[in-house]
Formats: sequence, C-alpha cells, structure tokens
Amino acid sequence: MMNSNIFLVNLPEHVNKSLLPVLEAESLGNIQLFTTDNITQPLDPPIKNTDYLIFYIEKIDEDSMTLLDLKQNVPTLLITHNLNFEMERTAKAHYIDMVVSENNSELTALIYGFIRQHDIYRFQHALVVDDSRVDSRIVANLLSSEFIRNDIELNSEKVIERLTLTPSVNMLILDYEMPCKDGCQLMQEIKETFLNRPFIFIGLTGSRNGAIKFLTNGADDVFIKPFDNELFTLTLRKLIFNVHKINKDKHTLSDYKKIVNNLSKEISDPIYVLTTVNDCLLEKKVSKEQYNTFKEISLICKEKLSNTFDSLLSYFAVSSYMQKSVLKSYSLQSMISTQLYLESSRDKLHNIIVNKSLDEDIKDLSVPEQIGQVINQLTHDAVLRSHNGGELNIRLYSQNDDIVFEVEHTSLSSSNSEKTTTPFTIEGFPENLLQTESLNQLLCQKIINEYEGSLGVHHKSAGDVHFFKVPKKSFLSRSANH
Repeated sequence: MMNSNIFLVNLPEHVNKSLLPVLEAESLGNIQLFTTDNITQPLDPPIKNTDYLIFYIEKIDEDSMTLLDLKQNVPTLLITHNLNFEMERTAKAHYIDMVVSENNSELTALIYGFIRQHDIYRFQHALVVDDSRVDSRIVANLLSSEFIRNDIELNSEKVIERLTLTPSVNMLILDYEMPCKDGCQLMQEIKETFLNRPFIFIGLTGSRNGAIKFLTNGADDVFIKPFDNELFTLTLRKLIFNVHKINKDKHTLSDYKKIVNNLSKEISDPIYVLTTVNDCLLEKKVSKEQYNTFKEISLICKEKLSNTFDSLLSYFAVSSYMQKSVLKSYSLQSMISTQLYLESSRDKLHNIIVNKSLDEDIKDLSVPEQIGQVINQLTHDAVLRSHNGGELNIRLYSQNDDIVFEVEHTSLSSSNSEKTTTPFTIEGFPENLLQTESLNQLLCQKIINEYEGSLGVHHKSAGDVHFFKVPKKSFLSRSANH
C-alpha cells in the first residue's frame, strides 16, 4: 500500500469516529483533517500533494454541484445527506468520482474500497492501439477519468518497439479492425515476444466475428463498438483487481519457495553434521580431546534445528497475523525495553554491557506490533552474537524523514584469553553452518517492505551494525490516534 495523503474535509464527528480507526489500522496513508466554510472549494487554501479528497456537504443538488471547484487529477469522494440517482451521474462530469449517502450502513467500507481501488490503479499503465484518432482518444479519456495512466499508438507496426521501450505498460486495449495486422494478430505477436511479461488484453471491435476471435485467442474481455462507458469501467475494474490478486498470490508463493529453500539448507546442514558425528562415535574414531569438540558441535546443531522450527512457526504466525485488518500499536520504547528484559530474563546478557540511545522525539511513537517483531529479531540476533561478552549499542533516532533503529555489537578483545584450542574439522562439514539466512530474516524483510522501508547491515571495524529504516509518515497518523 502506498503512503498516500488523504484529506478529510468537514466530515461529521460520527463519520470520523468510525472511519479513522479503519484507515489508520489499514495503513492507507497520511490522514489530514480539515474544516472550511467555503463549500465550493473543499481545498481552500489549495493543499499540495493531495492524493485523495473525501469531503462532506450536508445538502447539495445538481446545480450547486456544478459550482464546486475540484481538481481533475485527484480521486474525490463526496458524502452527503440527500443523495439521488441524477446526482451520481452529474458528479462524474464535475470531477467527483463517487457520491455516498451519509446514512449508508456501508459508508466506511465504501470509502476504504474507494481508496484501495485507486491505490491499485496507480500501478496500471495502458496502451491504447487503434488507428482511429477519435476512437483512441475516447478510450484514453475514459482511462484518464479512472486515474489510469495511458498512452496512444495509432500504428500497429510500432507496438512491439513501444512495449520494449516502456516496460511499465501492463494493459493493452486493441482495436480489431486495423491495417497491416488486426488486433488478434497483434495480441498473438505480443504474447510470443514477451513470454514472461503479463498483460491485460481488452479487445475493441465493430463486429460479432471480431469479438469471437478476440475471446477465442485469449483476450481477457472484448467490447463491441459503440460500447457503454460505465460497463467498460466496471469490467476494467474487475480485470485489474483479478490480476492484482493473482500477482499477490504469486508473490506469496515466491515467499514460500524461499522459505522451503532456506528450510532445506537450515535443516540439512545440522542433520548432516549430527549424522557424521554419530558415525564417528559408533566407529570409535574419536579421542577424548575430540569428544568435547564433538559434544559442542552437536549442541550447536541441535540448537540450530530448534531455532529453525521456531522461526518457521513464527513466520507463518506473523505472516497470517499481517493479513488481519486491525493491528495493535505500541510505543517504540516499550518494544525495545521489553525485548531487552526478555533477553536478560533468559540469562542471555551475561557479560554484555547494554547502551541505549533513544531519540526523545520518537521513542513514544506508537507503531504496529509487526515492527516489534523486527526489533525483537535484530536485538535477539545481536545478543546471540554476543555470547562471549562485549557491548550492545541500541540506537533509535530520526534521519531526515525516516525512523532508524540500529543494533551494534562490539566484541571484547580476545587477546587476554589464555586458553587456546586446536582447530578441529570433519571432512565434508558444511561451511558457515551458523550463517545461513534465517527464516526470521525473511519475515523481517517482509514486514519492512510492507512499510516501504529498508533492512540491512553496515560492516564496521568495531563490529556490524544491523538496522532498519522506515519512513516516519507510515506511523505519524497512528501515533496521533493514541
């Protein structure tokens, strides 16, 4: 979901009361509340970077609707007390994309759906291919009215080159009756040229035979000219949402494939080590000195297997949790303090000096519990790396428009250690046994991606600094509600 700027103007208290928790819980964007006495200009003075306008006028008719000064390129929803059918038809002509009755029992759901729909539309880019300037312009204007980016190509011979140069195009609206090659031939050529690039194909034709050919050759839908504009936009909406769901499912499947690959690696290596150790013990090839080394290696492998399965359960639990519509929020400070307490209570902080530096301006900022998962994981991993002692530096601060959380571990010098051990190796042991990418790391990346942030590590001479960075605007609207 994009971090949109959503402006709510003159909304009644009872509407705000039910709407705000949903918008904030769903992370739909940065929400701004305004009141104005000038109902003809809901955004007066003009506000920059407006992504959505939702405003309320108690009583309005078709004549007064024509006096509203609204922006053509901003998705706009009007809430009113006296809604009628004619008003809905007039609204579209004056840049009001949706009109909803104040008394509609599904008001909150309709507003949510309106914003969600246009967020998805922003990722669409259509190419209209029609040799008729008039027909292509009609379709382009219709797409623009739905806030779908679009281009026109009058020459079917130039489409392949244009698609190559414009990788963002994911929707093709093709006329059937064109010179050189018809719409079906062009569609087939596009499919053969761009085998791994998904498109939505919509056919336009003036005949029944053209419509049948389009559908037979795999078009997603077809319209016979002259077509009904409202039916076209509704069909378009259905196609876009279906493709969006398919892409989301593919992304989820890709995540699960990564999980399986990581799981195979994290399970097979420790099992291989354990079986090798077991064979050596059974064959009595281990000296007393080697026995302790074997014992330590076995414990490490058992712990790794246990952590792997814990991580797997955690991944599925939190991944499912992320799909819920309402997420609890806690302050950053409480999340950090709680995790340090948990680590301490497990005796993980033995010989570790913990230094905390938390920005006073943001430490009490409430963020979704998902972010706590990332804080917990970064802190927990740092503690595990500090089992031989050292300093653990926890930092929370602002950097430009971002919130940054860092965990830095500095190891104690090993120069005072008197005890030395002879390296012991077993032929064929997997290298970097404890350094394979964990499932929890995938989970953290998934969460941070959800909030358009970044997750990574800075390598420094004193020690590694693991961090995440998330835009402030992802959380500011939540914090204001707590």
